[in-house]
Amino acid sequence: MKNPSADTQAGRMPLPPDTAVPLPPGPPRLSRIPRVPLIVTGALLLVAGLVVGFTVNTIGAQSTGELGLDVTLAGHRDGVLSALARSINVGIGPVIAPILLLVGCAIAWRRSRFVAVSVAGLTIAGWLSVEMGKLLVHRARPPMATVHALVTETKADSYPSGHTAFAAAFVFALAATLMLVGRRTRTVWLVGVPFIVIVGASRLYLGAHYLTDVVASVVFAGATVLLVIAVLGPWLLRLRDREEFGVTE
Repeated sequence: MKNPSADTQAGRMPLPPDTAVPLPPGPPRLSRIPRVPLIVTGALLLVAGLVVGFTVNTIGAQSTGELGLDVTLAGHRDGVLSALARSINVGIGPVIAPILLLVGCAIAWRRSRFVAVSVAGLTIAGWLSVEMGKLLVHRARPPMATVHALVTETKADSYPSGHTAFAAAFVFALAATLMLVGRRTRTVWLVGVPFIVIVGASRLYLGAHYLTDVVASVVFAGATVLLVIAVLGPWLLRLRDREEFGVTE
């Protein structure tokens, strides 16, 4: 049986039996958005993404070693991984992914309109940002016969990867939304980063993209989320405060 004087001897005052132990405080809620740093960072990342795209497109995937990587992956396929990659191709594709996002946000709407609007808006913006890179860089897809592609992609829109961009944009949007409401984001990153990596790896595995395509998609999505928060941040904060506290100004 524990000696009741043990805590006193150790320099700690014993707590009454029904006293709740206080939890450590969460991160502070943002009261303002650092707009200039976000705009500068986001713009620089987008410019860097485009410069890399133009560079690798000029050099060529064979010279960068990216084509060889795709060919190597094609030589190590198996039935289970191929089925998983094909499932990701459909589930995170341009048809199913937006539907899943809207359904999830519609469910979240019943609990928090701010969370639903923020996650949906930031995800869609980050996802669609890659269209700029696709249009400007105009990089050809990996040659289907050479990489034994498991999906048919014939347009010159390899850079960046739309599938990976959607995964990255969703993770960034969720993390940013939690930060705005003063919630911890550790779980989001612990689950989200492997999710992004798996989606990106599946694009290489299928022979649909090159390595820089999937890396650039994360950069484009992250940069755009930063820019949208910088531009719409004050409105998002007002929406958050109005929902939580009934603040109208």
